[in-house]
Amino acid sequence: MIKVNGYEITEKEFDMALEERKYVLKKKTLEKNDIEEVKDILIDGALMLKTAGDENIKVNGSDIEEMISDIKKNFKTEEEFLAILAKTGDNLNTLRDRVERNLKLRNFVQKKFFDSTEVSDEDMQKYYDQYPERFNKSEEVRASHILFAESDKETALEIHEKLTETDADFAEHAKKHSTCPSGQNGGDLGFFDRGKMVPEFEQAAFATQVGQISDLVQSQFGYHIIKVTDKREGGKFELNEIKDQLKQSMVNSIVNHKIHKFTEELRGTADIQIDEEIFSKKIPS
Repeated sequence: MIKVNGYEITEKEFDMALEERKYVLKKKTLEKNDIEEVKDILIDGALMLKTAGDENIKVNGSDIEEMISDIKKNFKTEEEFLAILAKTGDNLNTLRDRVERNLKLRNFVQKKFFDSTEVSDEDMQKYYDQYPERFNKSEEVRASHILFAESDKETALEIHEKLTETDADFAEHAKKHSTCPSGQNGGDLGFFDRGKMVPEFEQAAFATQVGQISDLVQSQFGYHIIKVTDKREGGKFELNEIKDQLKQSMVNSIVNHKIHKFTEELRGTADIQIDEEIFSKKIPS
């Protein structure tokens, strides 16, 4: 489907990359720009693989087997794993080849770009001071809830009364009555900020004081009894709170820029052939 300096990216490989992109973007269908991006990623990968071969980048056999072993863990049995491989037209040898290429590309990127990229404390401080709006944190609430079906309103009212008028154990009632999977964890939903829950639930959770139980709340999912267990105020992250994440983010950004510049130079002298008839069929009409 695509040839890069003689190396062929097959239609099957392209389709697999599209499926992976759907999973990453949490989309059922990809838009034209998403598909174009997948094409560019595969072409850039092929260009860098050629350079990796020229620079004699090696892959340990043990690393290949370890990655295949990790893939197998997603299946219940060896037979199921092999059956899925066969269904996609693969076998252990073709999988091993693909894993080796991916590891070679990873090793090349690590040696060529990551190993030579440093971000100092001064760099982080400068970035932190220059873009203060990027380090704001939202108000968060931690809550547990018990979810009832719409048909169980009377039961919901009865449990709500027990929880607000007695010392009844909220977690135990959540385990017994909640139709939400969180019920098995005592109803705990962890911390969340605004925009993560349906409006009715969010409004009640943020309006309820820590340790208190909300009125019965109706949403599209049914009836909720909400108990707020903690809150975090909004504000700005201190640099020392996000130092590790910021450093990694800055390194990734610099490396991405280096890769883009590097592959642009490679494209200038590369022989890239695309079967436009096949590619055009991948674009949604």
